[in-house]
Amino acid sequence: MPANDLFQRACQVWHWEARSIQRLGEIIDAETFVKVIELLHECKTAGGRVLFSGKGTAGAAARKTSYGLSCVDIPAFFVAPGEGIHATSGLIQPKDLVILFSKGGNTPEILEFLEIAHNKKARVVAVTANPASLLAIKADFMFIVTVERKADDHNALATNSTIAMIAAFDAIAVALRDY
Repeated sequence: MPANDLFQRACQVWHWEARSIQRLGEIIDAETFVKVIELLHECKTAGGRVLFSGKGTAGAAARKTSYGLSCVDIPAFFVAPGEGIHATSGLIQPKDLVILFSKGGNTPEILEFLEIAHNKKARVVAVTANPASLLAIKADFMFIVTVERKADDHNALATNSTIAMIAAFDAIAVALRDY
């Protein structure tokens, strides 16, 4: 493929990624957005912690989001799903908020994490593109983040879907700073 074609392809990817972020104001429910901010603030005020988890690229988004919230004084950290799931149950306390990222919402390790969180009486927020998923249905709150299409021609790579999740929580972090 000629160099110019490669660069044009890159420009198309950037277009779809930018479009996905620009559409967040249309896609994300305003009441749900505010509710997530309130849940995070309530958790901090009650002395709880915010545990994030996700697998694959959703996990990368969850990890970045936990870091961003820590920067605005929310006690947040990332816990890898499936790595010591039983030890994770010792981390979760009733005052905690567990935020689980899964684009499809049916990742077995994430669903297991959700069950542990519920057994420990922690509240759970599902961050997913699939409102009909088990994660969305079983969580206490669902935060739906979708994209029109993925940036690659095969609609397979988690490019702009991951960026959209991160951008949604970047806005939450900024709002929390001023809350």
